[in-house]
Amino acid sequence: MSDQYSAWRAALAGEPVAIHDAEPNSGFYRVKRKSGELHPVAIWRDQETGAVQALLNGTSVEVTSVWPWAAKKPVTYEAYQDFMDGKGWPDDAPVAPVTASPPDVVENPRAVAGDNSGDLDAAEAMRLELLGEKELADKFLSKPIEAQEAADQVAVWSKRIGDLKNRADKAFQAEKAPHLEAGRLVDEKWRWRQDAETLVRRLKSHITPWLEKLRAEEQERARKAAEEARRQQEEATRLAAAAQAGDEAAAAQAEEVQARAIETAKAAEVQRTGAGRTGAKVSLRTVTDVVITDLPALAAFYAGMNDAPADLKEVLLKLARRNISAGVTPPGVTVTTKQVAA
Repeated sequence: MSDQYSAWRAALAGEPVAIHDAEPNSGFYRVKRKSGELHPVAIWRDQETGAVQALLNGTSVEVTSVWPWAAKKPVTYEAYQDFMDGKGWPDDAPVAPVTASPPDVVENPRAVAGDNSGDLDAAEAMRLELLGEKELADKFLSKPIEAQEAADQVAVWSKRIGDLKNRADKAFQAEKAPHLEAGRLVDEKWRWRQDAETLVRRLKSHITPWLEKLRAEEQERARKAAEEARRQQEEATRLAAAAQAGDEAAAAQAEEVQARAIETAKAAEVQRTGAGRTGAKVSLRTVTDVVITDLPALAAFYAGMNDAPADLKEVLLKLARRNISAGVTPPGVTVTTKQVAA
């Protein structure tokens, strides 16, 4: 009698096996259902009648409901039996103890900002679920992977935690959505504030030519006052020299001219000009604007620093990565590749 399990054993050994839809290969397999779970499958032929029999999760089914989908996922008899005994698959990740079950996230069409009823329970349940995963992972990560079974567990584990993150993202977005919408409504309600800011800028821009005119007039007045102060100081110096030579009239005149020179010099200081009154004044102020006229020189200046600014490095690295992704490697960088789990 031929061995009806020979094709299954060959598939387990990694050997190429012919797969025919109408001729299921007897053996033990697993299939992925819509839920994402892997269910055990057993296929065999009745030794008396030759009829093909099939079990899915221990329940008799039509073989066409599991074959040929199970063909590429053969498992050992021991793995099949362990699953049926409730031990799970050998490549299953460790299961954290269940401390809370997150309720299904149901969108509340009448949810409003501040109404967090029920959502906190979901958040806390999923947080506890992650803590359980982390506790198991910390123990797992303390030892190096030395077997394919452990590597397979990492893949399954990563998927499970990723699914948890996706569920948390969905719950987070559902809870935050009403707040975002409320925020958008507030933004729209008060958007006119920007018009007020724009109007202030327009008014101040409109008055700028007048303030510049006042500034120029004040500078001209101060210039003339400074010239007069210099003339008076020169006259006071001349009279003082005459007084030293014995001219009494010049001595009295020198003191008077010197006093006027001091007052005129004070008046020569440029006074601040503006418009408005206390608490609502507008005046000219100095603003600094920078225009790049020599980009290579500017870049060389910063690049030549012993400790170049971090934000400059970030910008250059971003530009370099963009060029490298496009197939162009700029000078000054080293490109290395490495394999990472993904």
